[in-house]
Amino acid sequence: MNDLYGELFRGVIYPAWETTIRRRPTLKHWQRLERSQWSSLDELQAFQLRELRSLLQHAFTHTPHYRRRFLERGLSPEHINHLDDLRRLPLLTREEATSCFEDRKSRAGLPLIDKATSGTTGQPLVFAYDRGSEYWRQAIKLRGYGWAGYQPGDRSVHFWGSPVLEPPPPARRAKASLDHWLKREHYVDCTDRSEQRLAQVVNELRRLRPRVLVCYAQAGAALARYVNQEGCRDWPDIAVISAAERLFPSDREALVRAFGPGVFETYGNREVMLMAAECDAHQGMHLSVENLIVEIVVRGDRERPAEPGELGEVVVTDLHNYGVPFIRYLTGDLAIAAAPGSCACGRMLGRLERVEGRTTETLRDGDGNAVSGLFFNVLFAALAHRVRSFQVVQRRDRAIDLKLVPMGTLDEALLDQLRRHCRQHIPGVELRTHVVPELTADRSGKLRVVTVES
Repeated sequence: MNDLYGELFRGVIYPAWETTIRRRPTLKHWQRLERSQWSSLDELQAFQLRELRSLLQHAFTHTPHYRRRFLERGLSPEHINHLDDLRRLPLLTREEATSCFEDRKSRAGLPLIDKATSGTTGQPLVFAYDRGSEYWRQAIKLRGYGWAGYQPGDRSVHFWGSPVLEPPPPARRAKASLDHWLKREHYVDCTDRSEQRLAQVVNELRRLRPRVLVCYAQAGAALARYVNQEGCRDWPDIAVISAAERLFPSDREALVRAFGPGVFETYGNREVMLMAAECDAHQGMHLSVENLIVEIVVRGDRERPAEPGELGEVVVTDLHNYGVPFIRYLTGDLAIAAAPGSCACGRMLGRLERVEGRTTETLRDGDGNAVSGLFFNVLFAALAHRVRSFQVVQRRDRAIDLKLVPMGTLDEALLDQLRRHCRQHIPGVELRTHVVPELTADRSGKLRVVTVES
């Protein structure tokens, strides 16, 4: 069936707005990415090296933090002549990224986009990037989502996110609503996963007939299992793009049965956005190499690159964030790199075999309904300037103990607001807040952010 609006949006409305009116290079970058994905490995690495050297020269000249780090190691940007030379620079931990935020800011006067995240680590982080980086991020998303068949203007449902403590101002909400309406992006909160709520989502799918479902991996899997259990499917194939959490094989099987064979896993974080995405060959996730350098490293007695098939820590360098650079940033995720070589699709873009450490347990409200374990992660992204880290434990009686490590002091009014917010979105559950000086890791040295007692 012809989609006249989609064709009009892609051919006229979107290019006119993005390129002619706003004068953004997003679509130009996208066109370049569509060509470069078929480049040879040598060509891709040469591009990465050029972009890396430009970034490092900027960071050395304009950011106190990176200039100091270079000098401490007796280095200058001229010493980085190969991609492997990047390993001569130190890793940037999440704690250091927080403490040196102001020192990592470029003194070149670039307009910044301020953001915050808690990810799945339980450590909120305030960060920022410049507008030039934003255009690359959007172009990378257009290409990565395009591998799943998602084109601008396609009708889509985003089973995504959760409410924040304080919604944005009315003007910003109105602008976002208009943008979603023009792009035909319909957002549905995935926090509540009760059968009643999942039935409502099914009705939305029937009403909207989207071409694409974009979802948190576990939210999409819960929806798919409900569809399969109740025999709800009465729609043609819908492409599924999963994000935010690991997609397990059993989840993929449920999604395929509920929505068709087009299930595509992606990997990213708020700090750098889309890091990797699956193509239709389904042989791992292609890295966004034109925008990022992603390393998988093993730390022990010494730091070394992980071997193909070996689990390691994900380290990322954002090649186009000149505003507040992320250079060799430890994301807190664990991943396994795929063996070198081209994918069956023919692309030489590096690949991840899979990402570990991005799972979170499912909470339950007072009636036993499922609630996303990412609820608190999204909530504390808005409090990154107030809370250093947090940990959630749901007890057998369903009461929740929330431990908070503050930055400074937390007033009782904020704690009351947290309790009210929890009552609204996890009804029938008592939230007990505990302000503590630090959190204790388990015997393995890992900090489990969300734990549900069995």
